[in-house]
Amino acid sequence: MIWLDLAAVFVATLLLLRLLSRVAVRAGLVDYPGRRKRHRGAIPLIGGPAIFAGLCIGALLIPNTLKPYPALFAGLTVLLIAGILDDLRDLTPKQKFLAQIIAAACMVWWGGTTVDSLGNLLGFGEIGLPYLAIPFTIVALLGLINAINMSDGADGLAAGLSLIAFFFLALSAVVIGRVYSVEMLATIVAVVAAFWIVNMRFPWQSHAKAFLGDSGSMMLGLLLTWFSIEVARWRSGLDPIAAVWFLAVPLLDMGVVILRRLGKGKSPFSAGRDHFHHVLIAAGLPPGSAVLLIYAVALALGALGFFAWRAGVSEYWMFYGFLALLGACYALSWRWVRVIRFSRRRRRHLQTRVAAKAAAV
Repeated sequence: MIWLDLAAVFVATLLLLRLLSRVAVRAGLVDYPGRRKRHRGAIPLIGGPAIFAGLCIGALLIPNTLKPYPALFAGLTVLLIAGILDDLRDLTPKQKFLAQIIAAACMVWWGGTTVDSLGNLLGFGEIGLPYLAIPFTIVALLGLINAINMSDGADGLAAGLSLIAFFFLALSAVVIGRVYSVEMLATIVAVVAAFWIVNMRFPWQSHAKAFLGDSGSMMLGLLLTWFSIEVARWRSGLDPIAAVWFLAVPLLDMGVVILRRLGKGKSPFSAGRDHFHHVLIAAGLPPGSAVLLIYAVALALGALGFFAWRAGVSEYWMFYGFLALLGACYALSWRWVRVIRFSRRRRRHLQTRVAAKAAAV
């Protein structure tokens, strides 16, 4: 039964994470605190190797996860190698970009996975991409890789948001009856869930035991792009805009940050602490609580996209709704500083009152 196979993949990935952690420490594949990195101690950067190894185990146990996807595994291999080299030696942006382009080539030319239609986004009929399918798909892949990388700034955040998106994609594949997609997506969910457990904060785990690293974030970006396209590419499949809602939080975060930085005359890819999780933590939420709140929003938006699709809501209404949400987030982002200051004053006021009552007793 596939459920037993998935359980075996999950357990095997957990065991691999322990083994890879020891290997990574010896090889120097670790992330040290410093500058903008505020974690404690050296954390193994093994998200990419663990996810890749887990998927390979799944391919051995569940044959249908490998047969239709040689191009996908080739692209993942390229990103795995590039990501590990970057984590060890810091590749130049051009070298990382080249690796991503090679992975994109595997997807669009070998795998034939391209965005051929955007659906009826504007309300004037279907928007096909007869000549722009390949360049649009490559840009979408690069954008989603960047979105996942941007969200990888708090324990469990990028892995958890990816897990939520994979869940809704798998559910959509079940609804439309795409068996190959279901089995592969279920395997991905099992593997990413195993990594998420060691990457997330829990009452028994005060901080992450492993990080995604560049290899992990790039691989998740490729997997999300591939299956968002695959599940939505057939006329009887998922509406393309619904897949955007499954990925709403990382896409909104990236969109707001890029618009804000451009508005300030900065490079959209410059470093900064202006992402959603940074703002929530600065407002006084503990990191774990901030991540859980973002999970809740991602689940709500993903569910909204899924049920809107199943209810037959027009694609253009879903598109305009997403644009309105992006505009609202961008407008609110200019008031985040005021909100943070108010939250801090409120927190200090409450602490003073509590201290005064304790002294009076």
